[in-house]
Amino acid sequence: MGEHDTPVLDPDEIREMLDKNPFEKISNIVFHMMEDAILSYRLRPLEKLNVTKIASSLHISVTPVREAIEQLRQKGLVTVEQKGDGKYCNYYVFDMSENDIEDLFQVRKAIESSSAYLCAQRNWRVDIGELGRLAEQFQKGLRDLVDGHPSNSGVKTMELDRGFHNILVRDSGNPHFLEMYESLGKLLDYLSLRTNEFLAVERDEDKLMLLGSQHIAIYKAVKNGYPQLASDAMNEHIDFCSNCCLRNRNLVSKR
Repeated sequence: MGEHDTPVLDPDEIREMLDKNPFEKISNIVFHMMEDAILSYRLRPLEKLNVTKIASSLHISVTPVREAIEQLRQKGLVTVEQKGDGKYCNYYVFDMSENDIEDLFQVRKAIESSSAYLCAQRNWRVDIGELGRLAEQFQKGLRDLVDGHPSNSGVKTMELDRGFHNILVRDSGNPHFLEMYESLGKLLDYLSLRTNEFLAVERDEDKLMLLGSQHIAIYKAVKNGYPQLASDAMNEHIDFCSNCCLRNRNLVSKR
């Protein structure tokens, strides 16, 4: 995958952050900007990162950019390829490994299936109206992906997907579930984007529509107060998403 030619990092953001805190290190600001760009999918998996171009686009020197990229490398969001005698390096945006995908889905399954159970058990404290709206809009968003609708690049669908699951964890009434879930928020957003992209590339209408119907099934089980059914539906949904990711993760890079 080639270098990113479209600017995704805004130099005004550096000025705004320095206005708030003049003592903030520029490299830390750039780190957070690039982390957000990677996990929100504006910098794509396996994208080559050109230090000089990034520095030029942000109107800063290369040193804070190199420091920011090193922080990203330590966090696992950037990979390094040594060149020649090792004096020079190429940097690339990370891509999730199969182990990363499996681990994240295992965490999701542990938290979300229990959350769905608790929500159905005490559904009077769940925002049922919003849960239903998000399930229906998610299904419509998947239809737009099937039809190649230009207004849906996958980000809209991701937001609907994450909103649906966030409500279930939030309204489960278990603060420990919520704390763990929120700590993984950016990675789970990223995982949802990847899942939607894999499914869109596969172009299997039946699978996309099945994904949407699974949200509807979870919503109905919670609304009607069937805890075990809600938990089982969530487990089925997460297993389906995990299998799709593991099966199709290489399709995008082959396009």
